[in-house]
Amino acid sequence: MAPSSAPLEFVVIDPTSNLKPGKSLQIRSRCMLGQNKRGSSRRTQREQRKAANQTDAETASSFQAPIKARLPPPNTLISDLAQVQFAHPGIDAQDKGLLFKAFAYNFANQSLSPLDRCVDFDCLESASFEWAFRDPAFLHSVLCTSFAIQDFTNPDWDGTPGRKTSFHLREALLLLQAKMGQPDVHHDEAVLLVVINLALLSAIYGDWWAAAAHFKGLHKIVQLRGNLAFLQQRPKLHFKLDRIDMVYTLSSGKKTFFLHPSVSWDQIIPPPYLPLPENLYPPSPAWDYRLANVFQDFQYLSLRINRNALKRAFHNPACFQAILTSMQSRLVHLREIVTTPTEELVRLTMMALMTTTFKTPGRKIPYGWAIGHLEKVYQDVMNEGLLQYDTSLRFWVLMTVAFTITGEKPEWVKRAWRETEPGLTWETVKAHMVRVIWIELVADKPGEEMFNRLEELRRS
Repeated sequence: MAPSSAPLEFVVIDPTSNLKPGKSLQIRSRCMLGQNKRGSSRRTQREQRKAANQTDAETASSFQAPIKARLPPPNTLISDLAQVQFAHPGIDAQDKGLLFKAFAYNFANQSLSPLDRCVDFDCLESASFEWAFRDPAFLHSVLCTSFAIQDFTNPDWDGTPGRKTSFHLREALLLLQAKMGQPDVHHDEAVLLVVINLALLSAIYGDWWAAAAHFKGLHKIVQLRGNLAFLQQRPKLHFKLDRIDMVYTLSSGKKTFFLHPSVSWDQIIPPPYLPLPENLYPPSPAWDYRLANVFQDFQYLSLRINRNALKRAFHNPACFQAILTSMQSRLVHLREIVTTPTEELVRLTMMALMTTTFKTPGRKIPYGWAIGHLEKVYQDVMNEGLLQYDTSLRFWVLMTVAFTITGEKPEWVKRAWRETEPGLTWETVKAHMVRVIWIELVADKPGEEMFNRLEELRRS
């Protein structure tokens, strides 16, 4: 369901504007104490200087004290965790050690998006780690994910699941299968979380047969729990399912499971501020109007995020998710609508950029289908002879797909980069991409790293 065209809602994080209970009473009290003092008197000025010096000292002290000093020492945490009874008795010391990492560092259930710095995902849902103490299937799925991440980071990893990973995967699947015979199993929150973990793990391994099976199960659970109405009450879950679904379609080339109907093809985001940048890239009048509208929505969303990230403003997660759902749904439906190679290349590049809003632990997902399809479509566009003269769009396409989907190794990516203008700085290239669509807080660092690698390949 498409959201309304109302502007995004924000909650500005400003300590001075959020008074704690009773604070206003203290302020009024202090004002009353000083009501007869003259601001120009020597006594008043002396008190002000003393208070200022004290404030500066306290501020400096607070900046010097590291945050970690307020945490209990690791030995205490390990000792406390050793006494905890998990949901399965056969958890050995190695398992507990890895669970400690997951507990202390949010390792296995880390922040689901780099956008958590500008979207208040945690305001509506609590952490799911508590299920490790209550549900054996969830416990084994977390351990399976944790050991898989450990496999990925091992330089000698041969690409197959390790012994511990395989063991906990089998246990999770067996326990999940046993749950399937229970009545109203779709209401079991632990089942939902286990299947999400298994779906994501399959995607990271590139096992799309298994991933499809888990996606089908997820889709059935969501349908039985109310479908879109259920997801609208769970924006954090909705965000995760939509992003995993997009990863699936870009990797396998198959249709998404959670394909929501496009109620309207109209723009849903108004200009984030006025006047807009003078050099903002305009969608081509030759594009299908439906593609042009979603392109401009994405453009306005990125401008809004870039400006408000500087203000530490947090997007309302439900509103933000409604916008992403609409944009993703329209981009997926457009696959059957666009007719020219340029339109398809722009559509794919926007989908590639949307993958930056979701991060997977330990390993980059292999986007096999998208890499091959992008090569064909890019070559078709170059054969049309239009992209050579559109520097901003050309840089935006190549840089975006390189740091999100393809990497720098495919021969067609190397060749395409060598055909761009040489000798440009990162700042110049970034200015081209900001003209088009660029979310700075998620794209700047990986984008600059990819630019440097591509420039090294150009010189080699």
